Amino acid sequence: MEVKDLAGISEPLKRLIEVIAEGIGAVSRPYLIKKNAEAKAYEIRVISEAMAENRKLLGGADYEDGKIKMLASSETPSQILSLPERVTSRSEYQELRKQQNIESICANAAEELANKSEIPENKPEPEWINHFFDIAEKISTEDLQYWWGKILAGEITEPGSFSLRTLETVKNLSRQEAENFVKLVQYVLNNRKIAFYLDPQEYIFKKNNTITFPEILSLREAGLITDSDFINFSFEASISGTTSRLFYSSLVLLFEREKDTPKIENKVGLLTKAGTELLKLISGSTDMEYIKFVAQKLKRDGMKVAWAPIAKDDGELIYIGDKTYLDTEESA
Repeated sequence: MEVKDLAGISEPLKRLIEVIAEGIGAVSRPYLIKKNAEAKAYEIRVISEAMAENRKLLGGADYEDGKIKMLASSETPSQILSLPERVTSRSEYQELRKQQNIESICANAAEELANKSEIPENKPEPEWINHFFDIAEKISTEDLQYWWGKILAGEITEPGSFSLRTLETVKNLSRQEAENFVKLVQYVLNNRKIAFYLDPQEYIFKKNNTITFPEILSLREAGLITDSDFINFSFEASISGTTSRLFYSSLVLLFEREKDTPKIENKVGLLTKAGTELLKLISGSTDMEYIKFVAQKLKRDGMKVAWAPIAKDDGELIYIGDKTYLDTEESA
């Protein structure tokens, strides 16, 4: 795609094109169109299956200009391809799949950036770009391609959002582990420094159709939660008039002190750096009963607990909507 072709394209999409070009070279418009990427994936799958079947039944087939061509027996060099021919055939197919994987991921990234209007001046680091595309070409599962598209878009809108270590962690995730992490996220809280969930024995495992203990273990093995069973999370002793905040999905929980309170501690499970960074990819569902449970666990005498939707978050200032106070039982 040449410079003249960028007219009318938003700045985030221009940056995406620059990043793709830096990572793998020439860029064409299909990289940015999801339906083209999906069509190419379908085409590759159908063609490969058809060619394999026709070779089995009829002895030979070729693919040229989007069409399958049957080879006459006189055109078939032998019933079995020679070793160099098999190497060439395998190499061509693998490169085709790699290209399709990259285009699908880039199309997902373009979809994520479509409604963005601004991006920072700085770009993702060259080392990050190269490492990303080295991994991306091997990601063939559709659900994981969606995640990788969001990672690319996230790094473009906020360079430094995803570390190289996080890329390595995500590279080794299975589809099931990704699904398990999505289930856990609906119980994850954060204070903008660490991300954690309260003891699952007390709430999470008691819910139907939620994450199970073996699935928690799988996330530990995948490097998304820490090896330690639990650590202490605390609100330090605070004076009257102060407010502590916890973030949950698109909400903020406010712990407002009407009088001095002592230090408050609870056992929690902790997400790793990779797990914390991946939270940016997932819009977790909101469990209002869980909010009430959290409030009951952390509330002390002289404290009021409220929740409010986050209207805008620019990283430094947070704007919230109307507060709703929770009617919770006081705990010691």
